[in-house]
This record gives sequence, C-alpha cells and structure tokens, in this order.
Amino acid sequence: MKKTSVGIGAVIIVVIAAVVYLSLNSSKEPSNPPAQTACPQDAMLCPDGSYVARTGPQCTFAPCPVGPAWKTMSDPVRQFSFQYPESIGTTYITPTDWPPQVQIVSNFTCTPGGSEIAQAGVTTQETINGHTYCVTRESEGAAGSIYTQYAYAVNLSTLAGAGTMNGTAIFTFSLRFVQCANYDDPQRTECETERQAFSIDQTIDKIISSFVSTKESK
Repeated sequence: MKKTSVGIGAVIIVVIAAVVYLSLNSSKEPSNPPAQTACPQDAMLCPDGSYVARTGPQCTFAPCPVGPAWKTMSDPVRQFSFQYPESIGTTYITPTDWPPQVQIVSNFTCTPGGSEIAQAGVTTQETINGHTYCVTRESEGAAGSIYTQYAYAVNLSTLAGAGTMNGTAIFTFSLRFVQCANYDDPQRTECETERQAFSIDQTIDKIISSFVSTKESK
C-alpha cells in the first residue's frame, strides 16, 4: 500500500508539471508569425478630395482625414464668389496657381481634340456629377516635375448659384506633379500610388458648384 501511494503521487507530480509546461509555452508568441498579405495598391477618394490607401491585416482603407479648411474667394467687381480648399490633400501633387482664376466670357465653343503636351493642350468634354464641362489640359516638364495647366469651362445657366448671370465661366489653375523616379522607396511607391489614383475632377466640381452671384444675394 505504501509503494502504491508513492507511485500515484509521482504520477500526479508529472501530470502537473506537464500541464504547467504546456500552459507556459502556449502563451508564448510563435517564433515565425505568418507573413502579412500585401494590400492592393489602389486608393479611395475622400470627400475633401484627398486619397487614402489600404492598410492593416484586413487591407481596409485608412480613415479619411479631416478635410482642409475651405475659404471663400470673392470678386466684388464682377460680383461673384466661390469656395475652395486651402490644399488639395495630396503629398506629391501641389497647386501652383491657387485658388483658381475665373474668367467669364459671353461666347464660348468647346472643340475637343489636341494633345496634352502641345501648346494648345488637349480639350475634352466631360460630365461630372451632372455638370457638363469643357476641360483643357496642357503639360510641360521642368526641373524634375511636370506642370499641368487646367481650364474647366461651364455654362453659368447650369449652376444653381449663378442666378441670372449669363455666359461661360472658365476656372483655370495649375498643378505640379513631382517625378516619382526622384524618390527611393517607400516614397517612390507612395508617389506612384497617389499619381495613379489622382483626379482633380471631384474637387473642381465642388468648387464650381459653390459659385454664387453676389449681385443676386443683395
């Protein structure tokens, strides 16, 4: 009976030791954690006109940033105003003529055609959020960057805030696109991703949609 008790006690001690060992080792992190899946290199357009990439183990889009403050541009002589963001929410693309300049003409004809690198640029007719625009782009390279001048022409009668103003409003501005090859990774990849996903259309449509005839409001 004495020997049997000793044997059972020894077995119990061994079992307890095994349980403790397994418990301690199960709490340790694995030495070779599974590799994280590479996220797609697409981007999501935020309400402020900026872009966010996919991130994290689930490759979800990062939260949209708090949009840059919008200011009001007023022209007391021609009696109109519009709102514009202080920045366009990008890192490698920056405005050089900002806010947009506005020209109002009585006679305007949209003639699609041309080339973006030609002196007169390329002209297309585009519909953005129900507004029809005649868009001209002209690009040229200088000092490791590409400068693109834009002109968005819209019939004032299609803008709710224009009131009884007639003619065509032409919004012009320029953007500087840094050559992504100037950078090493990860900045090069970030630059290329931003460039591929970038479009100024939504931001410009929001700016133009805010156009208001201050003469009508008096």
